[in-house]
Formats: sequence, structure tokens, C-alpha cells
Amino acid sequence: MIAVGIASALVGKNTIYTSQVDTRADSPAHRLQMSVPLLSTLSVGQAMAAMTLFLSPEQSVSEAEKKLAEASVSGAPVLSQEGFLRGILTQRDIQKMPPVEREHSTVAEIMTTQVLYVHPDETLDDALEHLTSQHISWMPVVDSEETLEKQRVLGILTVGDIIHAYRRTLTKDLRRMRGLVKGTVMLETKIEPTMPLVGHPLRDARLPDDCLVVSLRREGELIFPRGSTVILAGDMVTFLVSPQGEAQLQTYLGSSAELAHEPVSAD
Repeated sequence: MIAVGIASALVGKNTIYTSQVDTRADSPAHRLQMSVPLLSTLSVGQAMAAMTLFLSPEQSVSEAEKKLAEASVSGAPVLSQEGFLRGILTQRDIQKMPPVEREHSTVAEIMTTQVLYVHPDETLDDALEHLTSQHISWMPVVDSEETLEKQRVLGILTVGDIIHAYRRTLTKDLRRMRGLVKGTVMLETKIEPTMPLVGHPLRDARLPDDCLVVSLRREGELIFPRGSTVILAGDMVTFLVSPQGEAQLQTYLGSSAELAHEPVSAD
């Protein structure tokens, strides 16, 4: 131990491993993930895009190539007639086949059947890790409740979708944390003058279902609100909400003041 200590003092940060970075945050493969911890609180379902193009196993490779080119995408899911995921086909797969053979070959012959996919309830940092570790730019999002043979594609997730979701959340000045109770999350946001709960007692704020205001900070003072507490512009309010009610709360906070007096559906 003494020898190791002396050696460390003499050598310092010098090392024979010249390509080794100090931390994962310095690694190009992990820099984005480590620099945006917010990704660990956002789900794939909040970022995924709708599936606008899919292929069938029976299509010719040339027809599939044309569709991918028209859509300006690098690949697409391959679905059975019943709508189940059977594989993916990319431009790279097509380029491996000579052009003269593409007209008489089917998608099923060259598609990738070992598909990397993600579920909508997984976190974006895990999804980003999957994408970067496999050096791919997109993957399908499948129903987490379906069996392996009957997976339905719910959408597509790309690296661009992840970055867009991150930036969109930042622009809302909304901070999402893990909830105190299992199965809940906490959202903290600065109240803007146009938000519908401004100037109303909490009992009259008509918050969405499964949503509770647990605390607020006003001019440096922490307040535990009651039904009579009036929310003011500039307050930092923390909400406890279920995952199902999170989207409704974000919509509510983004709605105009005029909508605050409209009846809220109990559905």
C-alpha cells in the first residue's frame, strides 16, 4: 500500500493508457447522457414519434428501397399482415445486395430479425445508452405488454427525438423528480402569469385528477399550502402526480387563463 501511494504521488495523472478519459462524462459515447441527467426522469413514450412508414416481408427489395428513399429515412420496421413486428430493413441492408437482384428478392430475405427495440415506459437515458452502444440512430418502440411473437410497434425513437424531448422540457421550465410514493413523480415549475391557477385558491384551481400541490416557495419562504392558499405568479410550485396524470398536468399548466374557468372532465 505504501509503494502504491508513493507511485501515485510521483506519477500523478500521467498514464500509459493515453486514450483513457478521466470520467464517463468525458467519453464521447456517454457525453450527452452524462450531461443531461433530466433524461433519467423522462420516458420513451414522452419522446417517441409516430410510425409513418413500415414495410411488409413480401415486398420486393427494390420497392422497399424506393419507399425509404421517398421518405428520406434510413430504415423502417417490417410488419406482418397482422401488424406484428417481424424485423427492420435499412438502407445498409439493401446496399449489401447487388442492384440486379433487388427486383426479384423480398424484404424477408435480407431484413434484420434480431431487432433492438424499447418499451414506452423505459427512461430516455437507458434508450440513449442502447442507441449509442449499438451505433444506431433509431429503433422501434413496442408494446411492453405484448408477447415476443405479437409485438406491435407504437412508434419510432431516434436520437433526435430524445434531444427534442429534452429541450422541450427545459423550455417549459419544468423539473421532474421521482415521487415520494412509488408509482408517482414530482414536478416543480415556476408559475407564469398566464397559467390558469394564478390568483385562485387551490380549492378552486381545478387541477387535473391524480394531482396534488405539496409545497411552494415564495420569495425564499417554503409554504405548505392549504385549500385557501392562493397561487401567485413567480411561485415555485411542486406537484405530486401519477404517471397517467402527468401529461394532463403539463397541458393544464400550458393552457391559457381563459380555460381555467371551463369545467374539467372527470374522465
